Amino acid sequence: MINYREFYFSMFKYLLSESENCYKNVALYRLILLLCLCHVACSAETQLYEEPRLPAHVKPFHYDIRLLTHLESSANHSYNGFVKISMHAQKTTNQVVLHVGRVFIEARKITLFGETFNYRLISVRFIKDREYMVVTFNQSLLMGKSYVLSIEFGRSMSMDARDGYFIGHYPNSKTSEKIWYSISHFNRHWIRNTMPSFDEPSLKATFNVTMGHHKRFQSYSNMNIRAVQTNREIEDYVWSVHEVTPSIPIHLLAFSVNNFTCRYSQAASTNPVRFRTCAQSADVRETSFAAQMAPQILEFLDGLLQVALPLEKIDQLVVNDFPTEAVENFGLVVYSSKQLLLREDGPMTKEKLQALQLIAYEMAHMWFGNLLGMDLYSDIWLTEGLAGYFKSLAMDHFQSGMGRRILLKYRESSIMYESQVGGISLVPLSSVASPTEEKPLYQKATSLIYMAIGFLGNVTFYDGLQRHMWQNSFGSSTPDLFWRSLQLASEREGSFVKSWYVKSIMDTWILQGGYPLVTVIRNGSEVFVEQRHALNRSSSQLWWIPLTYLIEGGSFSKNLEPRAWLSPNNHSLKLNEIVPRNQWILLNLRAVGYYRVNYDELTWQLLATTLFNDFRSINVLNRAQIVSDILFLWNQELLTWSTAFNVLKYIINEDEYEPLMAFVVGLTNGFWGISTESSFSIAKWLGIAVKWYAEFISYTFDKLVVQNPNQNLNSLVYPD
Repeated sequence: MINYREFYFSMFKYLLSESENCYKNVALYRLILLLCLCHVACSAETQLYEEPRLPAHVKPFHYDIRLLTHLESSANHSYNGFVKISMHAQKTTNQVVLHVGRVFIEARKITLFGETFNYRLISVRFIKDREYMVVTFNQSLLMGKSYVLSIEFGRSMSMDARDGYFIGHYPNSKTSEKIWYSISHFNRHWIRNTMPSFDEPSLKATFNVTMGHHKRFQSYSNMNIRAVQTNREIEDYVWSVHEVTPSIPIHLLAFSVNNFTCRYSQAASTNPVRFRTCAQSADVRETSFAAQMAPQILEFLDGLLQVALPLEKIDQLVVNDFPTEAVENFGLVVYSSKQLLLREDGPMTKEKLQALQLIAYEMAHMWFGNLLGMDLYSDIWLTEGLAGYFKSLAMDHFQSGMGRRILLKYRESSIMYESQVGGISLVPLSSVASPTEEKPLYQKATSLIYMAIGFLGNVTFYDGLQRHMWQNSFGSSTPDLFWRSLQLASEREGSFVKSWYVKSIMDTWILQGGYPLVTVIRNGSEVFVEQRHALNRSSSQLWWIPLTYLIEGGSFSKNLEPRAWLSPNNHSLKLNEIVPRNQWILLNLRAVGYYRVNYDELTWQLLATTLFNDFRSINVLNRAQIVSDILFLWNQELLTWSTAFNVLKYIINEDEYEPLMAFVVGLTNGFWGISTESSFSIAKWLGIAVKWYAEFISYTFDKLVVQNPNQNLNSLVYPD
């Protein structure tokens, strides 16, 4: 692209240098010079904005949205809208830059109202690569003043979820004709394909949503309907006026027009929240499980967090062919029908457990993601990680033992994914990452938060979390502010060494990819530990690692306060312990730490003996970690087959899910290259058909030990 400013300045210099030789053409040179200066000035005013983030010139604080949706005629599914965006001018500027994607804009009808001037539209330009619309006016918006930008927009509607606001249908149970509905899904910047907006999570605003529709439909949005008014221009149409939302980022906005049937329930939380669980009439009976469990989960989390939600209602819409399992908008959650249509009566089944996890995750998002938001999309790993952790607590409350399984699965899944790709860091997290890529990132985030809770303690963690939420609710937060809140809580509780900082510790886990391998080395009764990168032996990356351990004969305590730390300043450490040579030492109690452990040959032998003779004397989560680690270490050729087999032979007698899951996943993923999700699916299926665990394990050991101990696990072929 030609830089006209540089071009004209170069010409200007040339004209000056030639002026003495060309005195006869002074008038001509003056004219050219004047044109150059005018073009430079004009180009400065109309230069397009192409930075990855919106300029900080204006900040929205309120949207007034009127959206008219046409669903009654299958030949004309469309909507048209009108938005008034109230905004503060943070700097003096004559341009407004906002996001617009695949939506039609009535550019000539864009207006700007201010208290000082009558503004006239000069130009509207679209930058496709950035999804920007740059609107230029004849006069500047003055810093410190407020303005209202009005834009008309619309488009035809399709079943493509990437439109942001799209349509779906289901058959009429009597006539089989299609019944249409509209629904929104504004994750991944899809709001830009629906309407013009300032689509950054830090640019929060209040929203007044008015939905226009045929009177045989009903409107849903984040807030309750406060009035239904007659549409005086279109016969049989009405305007459903919703209450104004609190200040939220625009990706949490949601709306739908449908004629679903609903079930009603209520959560007896600090502020009682009414639930409507709605679906097509033929499915409404099967929404009873969600209608019953969602309020109970919300009550549990409300009592645990002690941070009240400013919500009067939560609508749960259950729809067909939704692009994701669910989306957690403020006050309006949308689920895929495949995940949630279950009756409340009868025993707890696998399907109900899966639905319960999904509901718990979305209810946790009411606090983490809605009440507490992030400044940048790249920081959403923190709210997702917190939601994952509190989902596990809710699951454990309603199904004892499920919480530890979820946390162990998250840890194993993310560790295995990192092993496959060579490591992942949480920062920077791409805003265009696919759901497949995001899942292990969020699981790692949950695992790291769980580890932080382990070394801080529950009292310190909840103190810091609650204060952070009280201070930042409906505002913009950052990971650094969150770590600061935990730091202050640890100082109040006196639970942390004063010279250590939560941010410094967590940055080694958040900013670096991969995870450490901690190796135990014994010299007589002395014990040394050292760290290195588990996936890259040449890497110099080091971590702050909280070390918890137990010496044989001790008891497993719920207190996970570290007894020692490995730091980036020193890769090795001598433990302040005397351990007799005939006793093992076990690191990373309850597998809370996000690292693997290798032991010297003697310790492996001692652990193998204990596992074979009395495996229940070792905590079930540590048994799972031992199984997972030993398979990884053997695969990496960091120990011998005989050592691995000696440790693993106890597994034939194992009767708890977590170690058996670690064994199946470690083999299918680590050795056979089956994806992490598929490996867990195999483990889940084997767990349902309990006897198959025994057959799987017996066949594996028969193949490896009885027939051919030297056979490579990668070459095993299992019978159908």
